[in-house]
Amino acid sequence: MSNFKLVAGVAAGFVAGCAVAAIAHDAVQGLPDRDPGSNQVLNADLETASGLEVIISDVVLPPNSALPKHYHPGEEFAYMIDGSLIFSQEDEPDLEIKAGEAASIRKERVHAVRTGDAPTRIIVFRVHPKGEPERVLVDE
Repeated sequence: MSNFKLVAGVAAGFVAGCAVAAIAHDAVQGLPDRDPGSNQVLNADLETASGLEVIISDVVLPPNSALPKHYHPGEEFAYMIDGSLIFSQEDEPDLEIKAGEAASIRKERVHAVRTGDAPTRIIVFRVHPKGEPERVLVDE
């Protein structure tokens, strides 16, 4: 696969993901209720980059909860539509991400998140190698 196709596919996917996230932010009150956890809402192959797929998830995290250290085989983009969380990455200071803010995570970058006293809802958009696990847990 050429680098141009890969970059074009990632760029197109990111733009589409931002558009979906912006719409979701404006319509947060109209979003359907979801169970806690990662609720996949789309999985589609990228035509411009063979071997890659896009995964969009509506992630709901309860108050005072945490996701253990993990990484993703592909790139991840997140848009916070409700609540806030503390985002921790290896060799970086913790970062608070609030409603209306976005973050990106490079592929295979170990990270973890924890919520505060309020529930949190995030639209997560991944450009992901087809056939790889969505998340890989890392031993503490």
